[in-house]
Amino acid sequence: MLSLIDARARARRFLDSHERELLAGEFAGFGFPLRPPTAAQAAGDTPATREFIRQWQGHPYVETALRNWSSVGFGRQEVPVRVQLDTISQLVDFTGYEAEWASLVERRELLVSVVGSLAPVIVALPLWRNESLADLRLAGEVVEWFENHPSSGVLPRAVAVEGVHGKWLENHRPLVESLLAGRHGWEGRADLGLAAPPRRVRLRFHDSDAPAGLGDMEIPLADLAHLSAPEAVIMVENLESFLALPTWPGVVLAWGAGYRAVDTVQAPFFRETPLFYWGDLDADGYAILDAVRALVPETLSVLMDEATVQRWKHLGVEDRSFQPRIYERLLDAENAGLDALIMGGHLRIEQERIRFDVVVEAFETALGRG
Repeated sequence: MLSLIDARARARRFLDSHERELLAGEFAGFGFPLRPPTAAQAAGDTPATREFIRQWQGHPYVETALRNWSSVGFGRQEVPVRVQLDTISQLVDFTGYEAEWASLVERRELLVSVVGSLAPVIVALPLWRNESLADLRLAGEVVEWFENHPSSGVLPRAVAVEGVHGKWLENHRPLVESLLAGRHGWEGRADLGLAAPPRRVRLRFHDSDAPAGLGDMEIPLADLAHLSAPEAVIMVENLESFLALPTWPGVVLAWGAGYRAVDTVQAPFFRETPLFYWGDLDADGYAILDAVRALVPETLSVLMDEATVQRWKHLGVEDRSFQPRIYERLLDAENAGLDALIMGGHLRIEQERIRFDVVVEAFETALGRG
């Protein structure tokens, strides 16, 4: 016997799993049996049978059948046998989903008015399903702005729609691209024609080399072409370590900023001089080193060998996200360091764990300044 609560839950599961089709108006009806009791089962559990019949009595979406249960003392009974929902509105009503469905339909209709047709809006459902009506209205205004300013070449912050800021556009860009494409009947997403912010890098210099006396500055990668090639570049993964290192004459320090280092070293500046890389002793640190070396093959690592791992592994912590991989460009000493982290229990040892005088001495040696 299927109770009213269980039947509603089943219908709700159907609605949730077919939401896209239902929003597109595609519905051929949905029904299912209620597994009514036989006469013998009814006699065996009279209270449950009476409650089952009571729950469904007079329900608008239930089909009943006349059963002769005289042999077990029940006489002739109208027994609920099946739920049948023939329209979307019946399905929504039966599940108690009216408010949520009305909100979905309202937002769907808003986006249809923006795009001009239903199909692209349904395709984009995952991008707007959890968005507020206010944000979708804003998305419509943004789509209109891009319609009137194709290939604008401006930065996201310069999109002149009230209420829109760079973060909003970053979070809603896939939706805007999809709606704009749908408006033109294109597959996938439209190119908004925005300019990308120039990639930048933060550098530190020794006082004797500081351009215009600026010992610490952040510049677009393209501007590196205006700097004289140094004797060496040291790239450091973490900001705290980058700022703490001393500077040396003829040496430029660059902040790698994690995986951003891979984009940064694409600038020719980093291939014109010896490059030293110092990263965390963890899976990411070695992955970054491997990727950097793919672009600058002669990159030398500092404090990323097995000896360093063994010396400081007592300060390491378990890295639950550690995913060992094979790297083609690590040197033997670096691979041995990675293996030591794995054998030690998938450890990660942050740069800041290594005593600072040891760090400075290692760089003095690497630079031949010791």
